[in-house]
Amino acid sequence: MDQVISGQVQTPEIIVSIAFEKAWRFVENDPVLAHHLKTFLHRRLRALLECSIRTGERNTLHLANEAIRNLRAELASPSKQ
Repeated sequence: MDQVISGQVQTPEIIVSIAFEKAWRFVENDPVLAHHLKTFLHRRLRALLECSIRTGERNTLHLANEAIRNLRAELASPSKQ
């Protein structure tokens, strides 16, 4: 019974984890993002995914792509000092 449930119902945490893995494969090799600290990128990517999932999106590819776009836009913005 657990297999059926786990195959049909995915918790937000599982969806975020799957989307994170999809997004990270791109982020870790992206030349625009490469100069940032890995721990910083991990933290921001996860935060963006957690924020996006609150809108109701459950498609991990859409979540991953949106998080990548948002991360790149965030880091491309001029720093406010």
